[in-house]
Amino acid sequence: MKKTFLLLSLALACAGLTSCQNQAKAETAPLLSETAGADVVPSNVKTLDASLKGADVIKAIKANYPDQVVLIDIWATWCPPCRAAMKEIDAIKPALQEKGVVFVYLTGETSPMIKWKEMIPNISGDHYRLSKDQWQDMCESLHIPGIPAYTILNKDGSTAFSNLTEGGYPGNDVIQNYLEVALSK
Repeated sequence: MKKTFLLLSLALACAGLTSCQNQAKAETAPLLSETAGADVVPSNVKTLDASLKGADVIKAIKANYPDQVVLIDIWATWCPPCRAAMKEIDAIKPALQEKGVVFVYLTGETSPMIKWKEMIPNISGDHYRLSKDQWQDMCESLHIPGIPAYTILNKDGSTAFSNLTEGGYPGNDVIQNYLEVALSK
């Protein structure tokens, strides 16, 4: 009973806190885990114009990856389901990166800067840390109720898959299928 209550409390805390409350600007610098092999794609910190709001955040990110298939992962350092999904996707991620899929990670100020900088060298891909206002506006305008949440972009920038309004990791089979279809277009 205590275990069930603890798990339920944790899930509710993640759902409540993940309702897209915060995020901040990051400096641009490539990062690579000390244990990363030569075939691992490095982590890169990217920035966005601080004046971008709402859905314009995603539009600006799309513009950074023309003619590429992109998986956007909206997450936070403190979110256990987010971290569990990242571990799960690691089983399929290297092969997809070799095929050209770009992995993009969005977080905000609810992810403490120190913890975020500690974690991202081990998460290959491009990382954006949004301001509190950008995070809130993006989540409100895109109706994102919680994290983790994902969207996959086709090479033309159109949406191949999105669970932004539901959240949760849909599983490797679903993600891989949508990414493979997007790559084939």
